[in-house]
Amino acid sequence: MGSRFGVALSVLFCVCTARAQTLVAPGVWFLLGDASKGYSNTTVIEMSDYLIVVDANYPGRAKELIALMPTLSKKPVRYVFDTHAHGDHSYGNSTWTRAGATTMAFAGVAKEMDRWEPKRWQTAVAKREDVRATGESDVERPRKIITGDKLVLKDKTREVDLLFLGWGHTPGDGYVWLPKERVLATGDAAVNGPRNKLWDASIENWPTVLDKALALKPVHVLPGHGEADGVEILVGQQRFLKDLFVAVNREAAAGKRPAEMHIELPREDANWVPKDLSGDIEACYTEVQAHAPAGSVPHEWK
Repeated sequence: MGSRFGVALSVLFCVCTARAQTLVAPGVWFLLGDASKGYSNTTVIEMSDYLIVVDANYPGRAKELIALMPTLSKKPVRYVFDTHAHGDHSYGNSTWTRAGATTMAFAGVAKEMDRWEPKRWQTAVAKREDVRATGESDVERPRKIITGDKLVLKDKTREVDLLFLGWGHTPGDGYVWLPKERVLATGDAAVNGPRNKLWDASIENWPTVLDKALALKPVHVLPGHGEADGVEILVGQQRFLKDLFVAVNREAAAGKRPAEMHIELPREDANWVPKDLSGDIEACYTEVQAHAPAGSVPHEWK
């Protein structure tokens, strides 16, 4: 009985994994994260002799991914790239480094960690068993810090460009661009659906940053959350941010505070509008009043 039950669970796991896994191009996989567990998506890129994983995720998901890698490729994971400092993209860092990988990120990611940690980590410890189980008191910083705006990883198989295009979702946002395959992994700089938080953002500047991503002319866009798609993800994220910022700015100019604002965005923005828009309105209002990025103003993570 126990054996049959174990086999059934194994089959179910494989079926669920297959449904959440997409081969975007030869040697490039997109893995959906389980939103109910707070996990972000993962992109895996196969090089000649090793694998690159985009985003360390939470520790629980990192362990799942490490177990999953041999089913994708027999090559080892050499690099894990944190697109930004938020916990669902970076708190699995130490899990990966213990498995032999080198974590890396742009300098702005490490600076954000130094600014906000270990407070956010300790908040996660109180809420999440997988973070608590690490026994650690702070997030492990990326082992390799990328200075400048670009790092190219290239071999006979493919070219992978790690790009910093400016302060959008966070000050350290990193994009992963595969020029030959025209694949762009965005982290949370562009998501598919109402799955973003704006408190660490430069909201007014964010659409300008997305213009740079659009200029790459990607065919496949792999977001940090939500299903993969095409350039529509970038366009939709950008339009939502522009429309929201303009609407809040207009209401603020009329003397209204966030609780008094009634923001109705165009139908085209619907995919990116959360059920409760109040947090996004408050973040925009903070930026409007401060004449500075919302993420530069002291705030609590909400």
